[in-house]
Amino acid sequence: MTPGRDSYRTRYGVGLPRARFVTVLGLLLLLLVIEVGVGIRGTSPALTGLWSSVILVVAIVTATEDRRSRRTGLTLAALAILSNGISLAGYHPWGLSPGSAMSALFAGYATWRLFTGVMRSPRVTGDVLAGALAAYVLAGMSFAQLYHFIDARWPGSFAVAGGQRAAFPDLVYFSFVTLLTIGFGDVVPTTGSVRAVTLLEGLFGVVSTTVVMAALVAAYLGQRGSLPSPDPDEARVGVAGRGRDDDAPPADGK
Repeated sequence: MTPGRDSYRTRYGVGLPRARFVTVLGLLLLLLVIEVGVGIRGTSPALTGLWSSVILVVAIVTATEDRRSRRTGLTLAALAILSNGISLAGYHPWGLSPGSAMSALFAGYATWRLFTGVMRSPRVTGDVLAGALAAYVLAGMSFAQLYHFIDARWPGSFAVAGGQRAAFPDLVYFSFVTLLTIGFGDVVPTTGSVRAVTLLEGLFGVVSTTVVMAALVAAYLGQRGSLPSPDPDEARVGVAGRGRDDDAPPADGK
């Protein structure tokens, strides 16, 4: 590889790993499909919290190289794994769900780190767009854990079509319906606290799609349309070399 090409890859970030955020997005979508699309009523949110903790560690390591942020993330991951293990063991102090509480806190922190990592990227690439979408999906999972914590503390905070109590897959589904501002009405919040959180999630979803994602996509399309040539000097040399016939006589006939 030529020095000019090396400087181009370093200057414009083309040589950086391209699948950092794509990997996180793929893992999150897989977890979402398993939880909602293939989920069975009665699925333990603590077990989901354990799975998601591993994905969130990957997200934080991917999004930031700051040691303090990584230490904070690993500490929250350890607390989330411990609290979800306690919940799986059937221990619920004061009727609370410690696993959901710590999972919501950890997921919220990971969402913030992922968003900041995306916004600080020097260039908007396809992988950066995947990171923004991963943060969006992660926010939906964070709100789902928060809804489960509220429903465990105050049973009946959600009304589900058919009169059944909301299971965790129902809350994940409700979270993303709210985040996407669809609102089918088959899962409905019934208390003031949940309605307030629902409004915040809907506002977050609108801002994320209409402001953040729109700005990133516009920047991505603009950069693709104005990507500079690798090296002007190298390009001129290459064109001159292709236009010259080595077997042709010199211009002065000598």
